[in-house]
Formats: sequence, structure tokens, C-alpha cells
Amino acid sequence: MALLSLKDIGKIYVSEGNVSVGIRGVNLTFERGEFVAVTGKSGSGKSTLLNVISGMDTYEEGEMYVDGEPTSHFLQPEWEKYREDYISFIFQDYNIIESFTVLQNVELALMNIDDRKERRKRALELIDRVGLSSHIKHKGSKLSGGQKQRTVIARALAKDSPIILADEPTGNLDSVSSKEIIELLKEVSKDKLLIVVTHNFEQVEDHATRHIRIFDGEVESDQRLSNEQNIVQNDKKSIKTRAKGRDIKNGISLGKAIFTSKPRLSLFLCILLFLGTLGIATITSSSSDMMIFFDKNYMFEHIDGRVVTVKRDGSVPTEEEIKALAEKHGAETYIRYDHLLDDGGGMSLRAPHLNDYKYFCADFVYGVDYGADIIGSYPEKENEVFLYLPIYYQDVFGKNEIKNDHIFLSDLRLEISGIKYYYDNNLSPQCLLTKDGFDTVTSLSFVLVNNYPTASLTATNKQGEQTVLSDGGLIIIPSFELKGEQIYYPAKIENGFSPSLTLNFSYYKHDYYSFDSTSFSQSFSKTFGAESFVDASSVNIEHSDKNTVYISTDALKSVANSVLSDSYTQFSLFFENDQKAENAAVEISNQEYIAVPSTTTYTPELIEVILQILMAFAGVFVWILTVVFLSFFVYLCSSRTLLAFKNDMAIMRSMGISVKVIKIGMYVRMLISLMPAYLLTVIAAILVFTSPVLNEFFMYLYPWQFALIFLGMLLLTVRTTHKQVKKLFGQSVKKSLKGGQAE
Repeated sequence: MALLSLKDIGKIYVSEGNVSVGIRGVNLTFERGEFVAVTGKSGSGKSTLLNVISGMDTYEEGEMYVDGEPTSHFLQPEWEKYREDYISFIFQDYNIIESFTVLQNVELALMNIDDRKERRKRALELIDRVGLSSHIKHKGSKLSGGQKQRTVIARALAKDSPIILADEPTGNLDSVSSKEIIELLKEVSKDKLLIVVTHNFEQVEDHATRHIRIFDGEVESDQRLSNEQNIVQNDKKSIKTRAKGRDIKNGISLGKAIFTSKPRLSLFLCILLFLGTLGIATITSSSSDMMIFFDKNYMFEHIDGRVVTVKRDGSVPTEEEIKALAEKHGAETYIRYDHLLDDGGGMSLRAPHLNDYKYFCADFVYGVDYGADIIGSYPEKENEVFLYLPIYYQDVFGKNEIKNDHIFLSDLRLEISGIKYYYDNNLSPQCLLTKDGFDTVTSLSFVLVNNYPTASLTATNKQGEQTVLSDGGLIIIPSFELKGEQIYYPAKIENGFSPSLTLNFSYYKHDYYSFDSTSFSQSFSKTFGAESFVDASSVNIEHSDKNTVYISTDALKSVANSVLSDSYTQFSLFFENDQKAENAAVEISNQEYIAVPSTTTYTPELIEVILQILMAFAGVFVWILTVVFLSFFVYLCSSRTLLAFKNDMAIMRSMGISVKVIKIGMYVRMLISLMPAYLLTVIAAILVFTSPVLNEFFMYLYPWQFALIFLGMLLLTVRTTHKQVKKLFGQSVKKSLKGGQAE
């Protein structure tokens, strides 16, 4: 059975409505061990014959048999496999991969060797045989024509294929080198079929075993020569199968080589993917509102181990009842009036941009431990506060030491004992207070902020005559400077008159889980007599506004306790962790209490859900538009970089390198380009989020969001590579090659 048989083969070309014949009626049979010389005038069809035999071009008439199997039904994948298993090609115009070194070009043909050391050794031997040992690391673009030809000859010889096709292999060599190359071809092709197209038959006459002349697309003559032949019985089973996993390993190696072969292009691709990745990260950070829809709707501020509790009958619990309940169920501590845990109590914190803050009590710092890396210390006094702030407040409050030593909370001056900065600006700032400080701030919220009291200041003489100093227009400022139930009025009061301050306000019962404005409104009034007033000599307060009166925090808490002890029904117990809190909540709810762990969520009202959906939709819409634009930009530019490898991939295909290996190599090349781009994006994000200047303007991204960004960019690069590779591999090798052979 012949290795290769051509039966009435014809090749027709159609170009711009013109039809031309490449070859026609070709009937040839070839065996292993033959050295076949093909000659003929330019344009006679010699190269076309080689292209058809190699499978780089199709034929329209007849049948070509390989090992007795017909090939007319072959599609592109079958021709790729045929070249991989059977063909080594030496081109007239080199078709060297110019961005690869001589060594890399030759090693490409040795991918069937799994051992890298053995592959390198074999490549070096062949390079030495063609006289290029001193040019191993030279790229193809730096070689002369003769050196390029020697390289592609070494590359063709490196591939252990049954058929070697050479199109003018000595066309760019001097006579001495030509003789050496022909002898080398003869030596390595003793058990192979060697077909050489040449214009100079004399160069191969001493070695050729057969001479075929082509004229006007037909076989003019087919002459057997007297030179020694070494016909080898064809064995179809001699084609080796690839080892399992070899394609993947070779594809990875090829991808690395492609990436490093064109450093400027690879750098451009890395920058391009970096801009795309950074753009997606930026728009993701800017569109943080779209994630609100997916946030959990907690009924209360979630604090690890917290259980919110009320009595079933809606009555106000006493301190003793709460304490007994906490001890019975193993709670570590409790908060009697816990409203500030769930919102800011309507108070304003006078510091630049500081809002949406939460208050916590130092008595249960176990639930909100900020660690040891803090500036200053945790609060120890009633008038001290510890601030937990985003890093962009560093310029305001100091980096290594506290720059501003106090803040004002609705006119209450609090000394800053310590600060801890964090990078996740999705979190709310927090104020950590002592137990007494928490009670003071709670009192401030209920008495002076939420209930809008009216304060009237009067003065009475010994005769009982009364003078109204201020009727409801006073500004009340709490002060830690005053003790007990002291009151300070900075304006002058006439001698013989005794001042008194009366607070009046209405309040609602703090019902189950919320302030219920429909509850019965109750009035509260308290008067501070002359014995509570102090003069300027006993306080350290510099103020002379007649519309201002200072009240001690103790007096403030006394008023608040009178209100809260009669109206506040909710309290919080704190356990070691959420699991224990949930278990305790079940036990407590079996009695006369209703207990809810702070892990409990609720379903928002329809209008709230609709608003969340609209916000999420708007964010997603903007995000998608931006990503689509960036994707198009990346696709367009990266496609251009892939086109730079069009000819290289065609050369690899002509060498018979597995299409799968080439495709894996191109995917690996894109993945390698994406890795530094993604890494740079992560580094840029870290620099932004840790920068006090930039942290405020970009919302913090979590690891899972970076993972999604990487996945999105990976899918984008894979899709881009897939579309472009599919387009390139949809063409025949001959059409893909730059400067194809003459017909």
C-alpha cells in the first residue's frame, strides 16, 4: 500500500470572475524512501502540487489517498490533523516565525517530545547540523535570508514526519551550503518520502531517485533515476498518538513563548487589559447603590450576640426585671435604653462630613472590639469618646496622634480619647462611649433633640414679683462642667431676683420596636429652682449670650430617666455570640417576653422594595453600559493584537502543530496578559482605599467583587480570543500565510 497516491487530481482557482487551472489530471504514487525532484517553469504548478499534497490547499477534482484512505471528504480539522501527523514543509519564502529565536523555531517542531531537556538537546543538535550554533538566541527578524532558510530546514528536520516537502530549499544559499543541505535532506529522509521542488535539477541530481516534470499544470514526465533507492514498506500504524495531556502542556509553553516573543505588543495588551479592568473596577465602585437591593434588611442594628426584648403586655420593664432576666438566661450585659444602637437619635455630630454614625457602649466592647492598633485609648470617663472612622478622616483627626481633641454632639462637648481608622468606607462611622457617656448621649437624644422642649427662664424677687427673662426661646446646652443638677445662666440677673428654669415637652410611649406617634401623648414639666443655679466663678464656661442656658449632664439624665422609665418598653440583652443569642431568644419568648435576635430580617414595604429595585436597576444599567463600552474597546484593540499573530499561527499550522495546541497557546497568552493587568488593578485599588485623600471618593470593593471583575475580564478575553481565532482558523493555511506560494 502506497504512502501517498494522487488520482486525477485537479486544482482550480477562481479570482474576480476569472477561472484558472492550477494542476489537472495529476496521477502520482509515492512510497517511503523516495527522493523526488519536481521541476518545471515558474507558474507551471509545482508549488500548487506541494500545497495540495501538504493539505494547505484543497483540490476540486480527483482523489488523494494517504495510507490508502481517501481525503476528499476532509474538512479543516482533518487537514490539520493530517499535517500534524504526516507533513514537514520547507518553504521557499522561509515562513519563519520572526519574533521567535532560532531555538524556539526549531523547538516548535519537537513538541512530540515530552521531556524538555531532551527536546532542547535534539533542537541544538539540528541547529548545529545546519551551521547556526552561534545564532541560537537570534530572533528570526535579525537573520539573513540564508540563515532563515537554514532555520526552517532544521525546523522541518526536527519533526519526525513521514513526508518532507521542500519548495526551493536552497534558493537562498550559496553552492557549498546548498550541497550540504541537500546531503542532509538525503540523509534524514532515508525512511521518509522527500519531495523537493527546484529550478536547479543539477543540485539534486546525484541524490534524487525520481524526477517529475510539471508543465502547464500537468505531469509532463515521471522518470525513475538510477540513484540508489531505499523503498520502505509503508506501515500505517507507525503514526504515534499524542500522550495524554501533552496538548495542554505544549499549549501553555507556546503561550508563554508567544507572550515573551513580542514584548512591546504584550506590554500594550497588558496596559489595554489594565485599563479595561480598572475601568470596570471603577464603575463597580461608583455604582455601589446597585447592591443595596441585595443587602439584608435587619430589624435592628446587628451586633454579635444582641437580643432585642419587650414584655408581651407592652408594659415598661423595671431595671430589676431586666437584670433578673439577664442573669437567668446567661446574658453578659444589657442596655436598658437601647435606642441609640439603632439610629443616631436625631443628633448632629459637628465634624467635617461625619454623619450616619452609630453609638456603642464600652461596657460591651467585646462585641465591637477594634483591636490594639489604635491612636490613643478607649474611653474611661463620661465625657470621653472613641471614634471609629474611615481612613479619609485621617487628615482631620491626625495620623499618629490626635490632632483635634474634641467634637460636639448637638452642643455637647466630648473629648476624643482615641481613634481607629478603617478602609471599608461602606461601613458607618461609630462612637464608642463609657456606660455613663452612653446614658448621657441617650438622655441628650430624648430630652433635647427628639422632644423639642420649650424652656422658660423667670426671676422672682422677695415680694413674689416675677420677671420673664426668656419665654421658650432659650438654647439649652448640656455641660460636663456642671455637677449634680446645676444650672448656669451667663447673662446678668438683677440683684434680689432668684432665677428658675422650667422645661416643658410632650413625649410618646416607646412602643414595640419603634416610636409610635399614635400612642397617647404625655406631657412632662420640670422646674429647676434658684438652688440649682451657679455663678460664673464656679464654672469654666465662657459665654455671655442671654438666650443660652447651660444644664448639667446629671440634670439632663434625671429628666430623661423620668421620661424613659415611664415610656421606654424595649431593652437589649447581649450574649457571647449570635448562636447563643438565637437560642436564648427562643427560651425568653416562651415566657412573658418577646425576644428577637438582631440577626432577624424583615420584608420592606412595597414602595421601599420598588425604590430599591429602581436604584439597583439604574445602577446595573449604568454599569452594563460602561462594561459594554469597555468590552467593545478591549475587544477592538486586542483583536488588532491577535492579527499580529495571524501569519505566525498560519506558519504553525503549516508545520502541522496541533490546532488545539495553538489555540491553547493563544488563550494562555491572553491569560498571562490579564494577570499583571488584574494585579495592577488590585494594587491600584489598595492604594486608593488606603489613601486618606482618595478613600472618600471610591466605595470599597470586597474580595468577591474583585473575583467577579476578574471573572468578567477573563470571559471577555476568552470570548475575544475565541472569535478572532475562530475567524483565523476558518481560512485555509495557504490563504492565512503572508505572501502565499505562486500557483
